[in-house]
Amino acid sequence: MKVEGVIFRKGEVPKTLFKIISGTIRETRHDTYHDLTKGDYVALVEYLLQIPLEDDVIALEESEIVETNLENEYERIIRSIIALRKIIYETSIDLENLVLDDFNFETENMDEYLNQIEALLTLSGGELPEDKDEAVELIESLEDDKLLTKVNLVKKFVERFPEEQIGGKLLIETAAKVYIVLNDRYVAKALLKKVLLYYSHLLDYSYEAIKTLESIYREEGNIIYRRYAKMARVLEVMLRGNS
Repeated sequence: MKVEGVIFRKGEVPKTLFKIISGTIRETRHDTYHDLTKGDYVALVEYLLQIPLEDDVIALEESEIVETNLENEYERIIRSIIALRKIIYETSIDLENLVLDDFNFETENMDEYLNQIEALLTLSGGELPEDKDEAVELIESLEDDKLLTKVNLVKKFVERFPEEQIGGKLLIETAAKVYIVLNDRYVAKALLKKVLLYYSHLLDYSYEAIKTLESIYREEGNIIYRRYAKMARVLEVMLRGNS
């Protein structure tokens, strides 16, 4: 449908999710505006969390929007949520579980984030089979369009079967997929750090996880990459000694 002017008013809780087909729509939070264009979703954060808008959402020109739903555009919406992190931080919006800060071993931020997204998108990977081999088969059968489901099942696998070495392999492979397909460095780093938490005794897996963490932090321009670079050099020596 064609719209111009106010789409949602300040204080309103969006009941419908709209996708922009054409035009420019402006959202304002904490006196900072953000312009949405073709392919973006209108008031996505407020719609997902069912919270009131801080200001009017306005079509700056004649725009076309269509009603859509979470299930049909799962991957695009996940990408939008990831992209919104920068906007969220810049506008100081407290979204609690939806915001995934850098992972620490002592917290469960990643678990809360993934559970929240799974619920929002009404996805279900089912229960992880009790049999280890069946669990591995299920995880490896999931395609990229079920990537967050795969992350959740891998997380459950390493918690249920902490002694199974294949868990380290699953964490590393899934982290790579998350980073490449979703471009989500937060979850990728979280999975790689779980390798160090559960499989630090496996030097080859630890080395691969540390080198990947070094690469991600270096790409971010975060000086912490130097710490991982030093750890990697130590592991290189240890691995050469074991060969």
